[in-house]
Amino acid sequence: MVDFNWTGTHVSGSTACAVVKYHGPTNSRGSRWTATITRGADCKWRASVPFSEGPIAAALAAAEKGGADWTPTSCHSIDPDTYAVGF
Repeated sequence: MVDFNWTGTHVSGSTACAVVKYHGPTNSRGSRWTATITRGADCKWRASVPFSEGPIAAALAAAEKGGADWTPTSCHSIDPDTYAVGF
């Protein structure tokens, strides 16, 4: 079990996480998943994949854009259209 503690500036023991949102079809694009990984105030990695590929694929695509070779370890629903994918 991981021990999480608030240090006053961050949560000790935490890992990276992608927030993945579902976006419905538009006139020019089909349904898709869009993932965002924020690594600081000036660093965001974003990627989109078709709906059929799912939220995990979107999270992996965002990590790949940032050059990270991460393995997903968790996926939790925030609401029906949003997931948190942990690495």
